[in-house]
This record gives sequence, structure tokens and C-alpha cells, in this order.
Amino acid sequence: MQETKKKRPFAVDKEKRKARRLALRRVERTSVRVDEETGDEARLTKTVEQCPERAESLGIVQEMTRAYIASIDYYKSDYGGSSPHDEAVKKHLSMNEWRRDYVKDLQPEKVEWSHLAAIAEADVTDSIKLWERLRDAADNDLESGKRASEIVGSRVEPYALAQFFAIRNSFADQWQPNGGIESAMLDMMTIAFSLQMYWSQVAHRRSVEVHNSQERELGRIGTKGWKSPYQHEAGAIDQAYKLADGYNRQFLRVLRQLRDLRRYAPVIIQNNGGQVNIGEQQVNLKQ
Repeated sequence: MQETKKKRPFAVDKEKRKARRLALRRVERTSVRVDEETGDEARLTKTVEQCPERAESLGIVQEMTRAYIASIDYYKSDYGGSSPHDEAVKKHLSMNEWRRDYVKDLQPEKVEWSHLAAIAEADVTDSIKLWERLRDAADNDLESGKRASEIVGSRVEPYALAQFFAIRNSFADQWQPNGGIESAMLDMMTIAFSLQMYWSQVAHRRSVEVHNSQERELGRIGTKGWKSPYQHEAGAIDQAYKLADGYNRQFLRVLRQLRDLRRYAPVIIQNNGGQVNIGEQQVNLKQ
């Protein structure tokens, strides 16, 4: 019996994505030209085949072109030395040689459009490979949870990051997200729950600090009772509690949306008998 490989939570189906990105679609484009003297219109309709992969590549080329123009304009400006156009181009080309060496071991999140443009200037294939490396790194950050963890804090301590991943994995173990929407909703729940716990801790700490400070003040003057906190102290405590409550509301709202997403999912009709897996339940249908 052949065993099917279980899909990991948050995993990216790269084969399915590749097929979707390469799927062609036909778009009709009509251009109209009006003769100013006669007012006659001339229409030209052209059918163009397009796919998401090619559309994305065109967008990348546009951004690299903007970076190329911006670099030359900089050297022609007062900040860049007010160089003539020819000299500005020479400075730009010289800087691109440095960029090509600099970007080799650069972390993906630090790559700029000027780096891609510099590599494309020497070899377009290498610039495409660099862009694919950036996309793979982005997929890995999304699948591993690193992207979501940066919302809570991009420079958190190792144990705090491990705590974030523990929450995310516990939610994924229970819900087993299917596809990008459910994965994104679990990330939203993880972020909201993490921030709820953080601000609950801050609110509690501020309350305790104010309480202990009041006790020390009353002990110093030799009296008993209760001393109301200063307005800025009460405001700081109230702010923390409101933030904790707000993140709790976000968590519950996304949880209800995830529940409703699965509740109102389309009905699956099995015409042929066999085993149908529904969530954690296995149902055998009669032939």
C-alpha cells in the first residue's frame, strides 16, 4: 500500500504554485486613436497572452529601470556632485561594479533594486537567479513563522522567539491549516495572543509597582489606608489593560472567522465509494 506524504502545516506547495504562475490567460487590449482634424477614430484590438510569472518579471524590470534612472539623477544633482550626464553615467557604472561584488554574500532582506539592476547590467540571468533567491527566502520566512514573529519584535531574544514559535506550532497542531488564507489567520492569532500576553504582563507589573510604591510611601509617613495613584500612573495602567483587551478581541475575532471559514466551506460530493478523510475523521463509504 502506497503511503501518502503528510503535508506539513504552513508548507508551500511549490509545484502547484509553479503551475498557477505559468498558466496562460488571454487579454484583449484595444487602443483608440482620434484624428484631431476629422474626428475619426481608429481602433486596434490585440490579443495578448500573459501569465503571472511574466507579469511579475515585467514589474521587476520596471523597478530596476527606476533604480537605474534614480542613480544617474543622483550624480547629476547637487548632492551627487552636479556631474554632466556622461560623467554621471560613468560614476553609475563604476558604482555598479562595487554593487555586484557587495551583493554576493548579502542577506536577502538587505538587497535593493540598485543591486538587482547592477547584476542585470552584466548578466540578466544572474539577476533572475538573485530574485528567485529572494522569493525562496521570503517563502521560508513565511513558512517558518519568522515573518510573523517580526511583527512582535524583529530583534527579540532567542527564548522569546522560541515562545512565539511554541504558540504558533500549538495552534497549527490543532487546526492543521490548509492553504495560505488559513495559515495567515493562524499567524494573526499567534501575533494577537503573544501581544495580549505581553501587555497583560505589563499591566500587571505597572499595577504592582504602583501598589508597592504606595505602601512604601504610607509606611514612610507612618499612616495606614490607601493613597490614590497619580494620574500618569493610572493612565499608564489603563493603557496597558486596554491594549491587552484589544489584542484579546483581535484573537477571538480571527478565531471566529477561521471557524466560519471552515463551517461554510463548499460541500464535497464523493460519487465513487471509498475512504474519505474529513479532518481527523475517516469515513468509509459503501461501494
